[in-house]
Amino acid sequence: MGEQSDNAGDFARIYEATRQSALRFISSKCLNITDIEDIYQETYLRVLDAVKEGREIRDPEAFVIGTAKHCLSHWYTAAQRLRARISLSAGTESGEAVDIGDDTDIEGLVADRELLSEVFESICALPSGVQRIFYLHYFQGLSLPETASVLGISESKTTALLYKAVRQIRRKFRGRE
Repeated sequence: MGEQSDNAGDFARIYEATRQSALRFISSKCLNITDIEDIYQETYLRVLDAVKEGREIRDPEAFVIGTAKHCLSHWYTAAQRLRARISLSAGTESGEAVDIGDDTDIEGLVADRELLSEVFESICALPSGVQRIFYLHYFQGLSLPETASVLGISESKTTALLYKAVRQIRRKFRGRE
């Protein structure tokens, strides 16, 4: 039992020390924003396995970033094989259950979900660099200067790309709730 708690403690320390830089690295390298969370989880599952195996990790950040690189490489190779075999439909349902009470406006709920889905599809149709800006700024809560730094582009270009995309999306969905 003592070894398991040591492993948990080691993993927790590595995770806390590297989670932000790993997420930034993965976000900046992903080809599709919908892959970021999966690759992030896969990276830390592999790190946890290494800790459980008792591997010595001298430089946690280098180890995690190296693991993330491997996961990115493996993910996109696997994704390319899958795309060759099956058609990945953007219209598939997530399968998530929604709690619908007696007083729920079902039509409104469906309309909201459809609108959110359409907005997300519009974001996914943007160039990958703009998708990354959206992800880092809106989903991860990074400021525009932080987002620019992670992506290695100027703050003014980051701001211009983001605001141009937001205007496009607003124009497309103007008049809808």
